[in-house]
Amino acid sequence: MRSNPEHVRQALERWDGFPVDRDPRPVVLTGLSVTELDRLRADTRWRALFDGPAVPESELPPQFLQAAIDYCRDVQTRAQRPLARIIRAPGPFGTDRGLHEFPAWMMYPADRRWPFVALDPDFERRNTWRPEGLRAYSASEPYSTIAADDRTLTYRFTGTPAAYAAYLSAEVYETKTAVLVEPVETPLDPPDSFRLAYAEDRQVVVRLAAPLGNRVLIWPAHGPGSDTFASPRTVISADLQERADL
Repeated sequence: MRSNPEHVRQALERWDGFPVDRDPRPVVLTGLSVTELDRLRADTRWRALFDGPAVPESELPPQFLQAAIDYCRDVQTRAQRPLARIIRAPGPFGTDRGLHEFPAWMMYPADRRWPFVALDPDFERRNTWRPEGLRAYSASEPYSTIAADDRTLTYRFTGTPAAYAAYLSAEVYETKTAVLVEPVETPLDPPDSFRLAYAEDRQVVVRLAAPLGNRVLIWPAHGPGSDTFASPRTVISADLQERADL
């Protein structure tokens, strides 16, 4: 099913104000996916950060206090507990250009699967950008890749399994600041067939009309009216993806 043209226009329009020509390019946050968080949990070097000097609780920015209190509640009973050790160090953040480290306030008690990570407010104010009302959405979608020519985009997404549908083309919508790709699905199975799987990672290769450059790759996410509509998606260089796969 094709997207409503008006919804496509609205999604692209949300990014009209993105300062695409600013140097350095503003950071576009996407949130950390479950996969990225699990990698952190297994990284002993990352865990070693929390053996460093603690920061007094009184220094925690007030806008983080309630989230920190909720994070430290007992997992089973939800009873309030004292805050865990707070540290200030470069923390991991998902962006539309991959995983990066920025100044952060963090906690990581032994009984938690994932850390509490909050971006430093001053850094966020000076260095990040997002449309008003859009939250950082940590969808576990695969990274897309851009070739060395900066125009050949391998768009990766969660779609219908290959046994049931083909994605041979895509509609590509572009503005000066954003790109939206809509894969075109061709069903392969009879409508009444029984499916053993409902979704898997798929991809389609498209050629952009202009270099991607500093533009933001976006998608509808939960659709018009939601706080994830026109969320950024992560796109990295193809050679970086190849090194990560080794």
